[in-house]
Amino acid sequence: MACGSATPSFADNDEELPYINAALQVWLEAIEADTPYLLVDRGVATMQLMHGKAVLRSMPLVADSLGIRPLQHTRVQARLRRYRPSSPWSDPAFSPFDWEQNLVEEASAESALYFSSGFLVYASPVWSRIGARTLQLTVDDLRALYNACALGTPMVVLPSTWREGRDR
Repeated sequence: MACGSATPSFADNDEELPYINAALQVWLEAIEADTPYLLVDRGVATMQLMHGKAVLRSMPLVADSLGIRPLQHTRVQARLRRYRPSSPWSDPAFSPFDWEQNLVEEASAESALYFSSGFLVYASPVWSRIGARTLQLTVDDLRALYNACALGTPMVVLPSTWREGRDR
């Protein structure tokens, strides 16, 4: 997960500066909103549960498969409770007979958070899929996030090179 020579240097590319600036603007707006939000810093491979400037929990990313330029802002759209063998990527539909799903609020190791931009945050490898835009956390961190994040909680994604300066 460390930034190495294989990662392109966005700070040196004038086309990427607007992307970095947009991500920083979204972050400033999240700070000013005075509500909980998630902050993904791809440069140091961490996700943080934040409120304003306060860090409530810092979590290392186990795996980052968001791609080179993911959306900088997204929101929790669904809290997925368990893996369904047919396809974990299909839209979950709950029936009146799914009492177990309807009653359970706490996370399990197979829980996941689904975001409006199509990102998935998970811990269990049952959610892993080649080409999917995902972030993987440890089971304990995913459980803490699942229980702390309500629907609509925003997530801000900072590019891996947002801290780099320009020498011009």
